[in-house]
Amino acid sequence: MEEPFDIPISATALGWVYIIINTSTQELSIGLTFNPSKRITRVTPAEKVVYYRSFTNPFDALAHKHLLEELSRESIIRNVTQQNPTLRNLTSEIGGKD
Repeated sequence: MEEPFDIPISATALGWVYIIINTSTQELSIGLTFNPSKRITRVTPAEKVVYYRSFTNPFDALAHKHLLEELSRESIIRNVTQQNPTLRNLTSEIGGKD
């Protein structure tokens, strides 16, 4: 059984940063949303959410997104796999369907 993702979902979150990986192309997409369940419903079958983090301050969410965008692909994958070692799909944890 897989361990639960260790970044808690906050009921007071006002901003969410997420990383989606396309399993066909291995392309990473870093995004920011204020309505994660609405955004996650647009994830295609070839994509999976491998990282998310919630913020109570929208500015902090935007800053985190920009920080991630400045990292190399290798650094992003290394950081993501520290929290999600198998890069499992986290869609269901934030209101979507696997």
